[in-house]
Amino acid sequence: MGVVFETPIALLLLPFAAGLVVALHLASRRRVGLGRRRVALFVRVTLLTLLALALAGFQLILPVDRLATVFVVDLSDSVGTSGRDEALAFLRESLEAMPDGDQAGIVAFGKDALVERLPSDLRELARLASTPVREATDVGAGLRLASALFPDDAQKRIVLLSDGNDTTGESQSEAALAAARGIRIETRAIGLAGGDEVLVEALSAPTTSRLGEELELVADVRSTVAQPATVRLFVDGAATATERASLVAGANRITFRVTPQEPGFHTFRVVVEAALDTFDPNDRGDANTIVKGEPRVLVAAGDAQVGADLVEALSIQGQQVETVVPELVPEDLTGLAAYDSVVLVDVPRLRLSDRQLTALQVFVRDLGRGLVVVGGPSSYGAGGYAKTPLEETLPVDMGVRDRQKQPDVALVVVIDKSGSMDACHCNTFDQGGGSAMAGVRKTDIGKEAILRAAAALTSRDQLGVVAFDEAAHWVVKTEPLGGIADLQDTLGGIRPEGQTNIFAGLDQAVQSLEQTTATRRHIILLTDGWSRSGEYSGILARMKAASITLSTVGAGGGSAPLLELLANQGGGRYYSAADPSSIPDIFLKETQQVSGQQIVEERFFPIQTGASPILRGLDQGLPALLGYNGTTAKPAANTVLVSDRDDPVLAQWQYGLGRAVAWTSDATGRWAKAWLAWDGFGRFFSQAVAWTFPGEEAGGIDASFVTKGSETTLRVESVDADGSPRDFYDTRSTVVGPDLDPRDIDLAQVAPGVYEAPLGELEPGAYALRVAQTRPGSAALGRTLGLVAPTAAEYRQLGTNEALLTALRAATGGIAIADPQEAWVHDLETTTSLTELWPLLLVLALLLWPLDVALRRVSIGRRELASARAWVGGLGRRRHARAERTAMAAGLLAARDRAGSAARLALLQRDDGAPAGGRAPAGEVRPAPAPTAPAAPGPAIGPSAAAVEPAGGPDAGGPADRQVQGRGDDTIDRLRRAKRRARDR
Repeated sequence: MGVVFETPIALLLLPFAAGLVVALHLASRRRVGLGRRRVALFVRVTLLTLLALALAGFQLILPVDRLATVFVVDLSDSVGTSGRDEALAFLRESLEAMPDGDQAGIVAFGKDALVERLPSDLRELARLASTPVREATDVGAGLRLASALFPDDAQKRIVLLSDGNDTTGESQSEAALAAARGIRIETRAIGLAGGDEVLVEALSAPTTSRLGEELELVADVRSTVAQPATVRLFVDGAATATERASLVAGANRITFRVTPQEPGFHTFRVVVEAALDTFDPNDRGDANTIVKGEPRVLVAAGDAQVGADLVEALSIQGQQVETVVPELVPEDLTGLAAYDSVVLVDVPRLRLSDRQLTALQVFVRDLGRGLVVVGGPSSYGAGGYAKTPLEETLPVDMGVRDRQKQPDVALVVVIDKSGSMDACHCNTFDQGGGSAMAGVRKTDIGKEAILRAAAALTSRDQLGVVAFDEAAHWVVKTEPLGGIADLQDTLGGIRPEGQTNIFAGLDQAVQSLEQTTATRRHIILLTDGWSRSGEYSGILARMKAASITLSTVGAGGGSAPLLELLANQGGGRYYSAADPSSIPDIFLKETQQVSGQQIVEERFFPIQTGASPILRGLDQGLPALLGYNGTTAKPAANTVLVSDRDDPVLAQWQYGLGRAVAWTSDATGRWAKAWLAWDGFGRFFSQAVAWTFPGEEAGGIDASFVTKGSETTLRVESVDADGSPRDFYDTRSTVVGPDLDPRDIDLAQVAPGVYEAPLGELEPGAYALRVAQTRPGSAALGRTLGLVAPTAAEYRQLGTNEALLTALRAATGGIAIADPQEAWVHDLETTTSLTELWPLLLVLALLLWPLDVALRRVSIGRRELASARAWVGGLGRRRHARAERTAMAAGLLAARDRAGSAARLALLQRDDGAPAGGRAPAGEVRPAPAPTAPAAPGPAIGPSAAAVEPAGGPDAGGPADRQVQGRGDDTIDRLRRAKRRARDR
């Protein structure tokens, strides 16, 4: 037992306060006796002492022999079902043996720790309700949570029920903290110590190899028992080889030999199947290899005919070319890594997904591969690639230079909504010569075409839509496109019905455009050509005067020659859309042609403005081109060829670790007709693609996975050829896991030449990495690597880790428990509890305070004691005198009442006319007075009795009157005397 103070500095107040009290005591005048003064001094010093102790937080330390035991139970997969059942049985027996007064708590843990039961005296346990994550074992988390549950006034013991296979490595530090807090850790081993198990410890494969080279794959397999097994090898997810093996107890080595037939990134997996096995997750191992071969090119064309000439030219030049439709371009880096460059030939944006575009960007930027984009009506801005990852990857922007200087456009679409524009009518028009889109109305195709045309306009450009049958109807009044709220819903009201009157529709369109101030005013007419006649010459004259141009589109094979005539005389173009599905593309092209933005179709000779390996050996001159996609070169791009409008035709640049080339013209007879017949066609495109091939991998870059518990860190080490570390590089990595989902990661430098980034929890399997390092003023570095995340440690650690359990016990002086009753042995050092006494001290001080005041301010002597005794004795006399005064007062009141009655009687007699002296007048007979009741004993009191005089004056009246008057005076005297006596008392 002992004492302790929460704030001992408050005790310093006691000597100063006590000294002050003693000094005041000595200096004060002695009004009381010496003994009383000494008692008062003692009381005040005691009062101050109590207050000082209370301020200091006085606590009493008392020994405690109560025991609290917290059972920490391992429920992870490594202990198995049998281990969990064994732990539950042990808990039940131990709780039944718990002595009275002790407490038991339970913590369940796996990857995390949960409170199953707070320390209490409950003895029943039906089951363990906690369900922690079982894919890992965090012994440290269980110990940490258990240490926080103990009550302060109890001895503390932890009983750990586990196999000791900790996957975090923090248990020993938690044991040291427990020892510092006086907590003892006891252990009991549970789990699958003798279980049958087979696991693949590792699968080894070369990091890189050459195409055609045989690879040796070695699987290290461990088995706890001798048994037969089947070992299967999977290459890139496909079963490749199977081997029967007779496993021995302990380590086994199984070898496979494979020869990859294609270059690129290859993954390998070995799976072991055995009868005597407990866990499945550890029955497999992964590895990967990067196989290098001749450069491979993947060509994706919007149309097979569009890319045929280019593919043939590349093949003649000796390149390995593979063609796919745009939809089959790989959308993950694992698939793209098999190619050195990708070529897109007039591919519209709608045929490539967002994942494909993002993968192509990473393919160039981080993997260091190449990309070539060949133009056409469906490529670049006309194909919808503005603000996409592809635009970021290419050396050109999809917008045209000086966009703000482009002329404003006012476009009115005149669309036929007559009955002849219905799909059924079109199908029967020329005995099968026309066509519709599988029964889709041509008016619906026209709506889509209008939307495509609107997409090529800017918000300040004006758009109007006139629908006509036998009359014209405004669907959208001509106004800036930015002011049209919902164009698609507005167009929904166009339905085919009625007759055809082209003249009415054109007339309304011309009237509208005559009112606009746009620089370019244009009409697109969509109809099947069957119409009433009209004065077209007058309309054409008005159009020419207002600088309005007209282009016509004939929907289906029934188009009339009238449309071609109107287009020729209207200064526009005529399009015969025998296949109505081409109408949206026609509208887009026409709108872009008018707005002068995305497509330029005119004959020109490319002008060389920069040097490039792509033009090596082509000094004799370049043929003419008939068109190109309008774009703008980026500042960092190398613009090699331009048009006579100074728009880029051939541009190239370095993008991250890779290269990209933009050829804005096409590779067909549409724009490059003269190039197809040119003998340098194949060499030009072959050199353009070859320029994008990746160079040699940078040396000195290595990567590894560093796993701590369930968390994995990517570590990259980079050194120069002389071994000096590469510092201050901007280091990024793209990681592709088994789910084929790429992750872009920025690494931070943590040591000379060492860069790290946390990856969190990784799924076991093979991972492909592309490490890129850049620094201003230095060449970009990059390397593609393969790493493997192993099976979780939970399934790789077999048996019981007795060494760890022994270390935990030794840290706190614990033992290995065999009997459940040992958890309740009171062999721990007696602990103590703290009892706060300051509230009691304050109460005592409050009780002493009135006594202190009384001793100093209240004086009691002999006189005061005598007065007290007299006061106590006089209490009886005062009660008797009070009774006498009460009786006397009652008598006086009665006398007053009697006197008042007599006076009133005299007044009544006088009022009846009796003469003075009481005699009746002569000859008058006075009635006899009524008999008077005898007077009550005692004096009669009444103010009227003393104040009433006889009728004849003060001297008048007979003896009777004087007798009444004398009796009144006597009563008053008696009252006065009684009053004086009462006052004297």
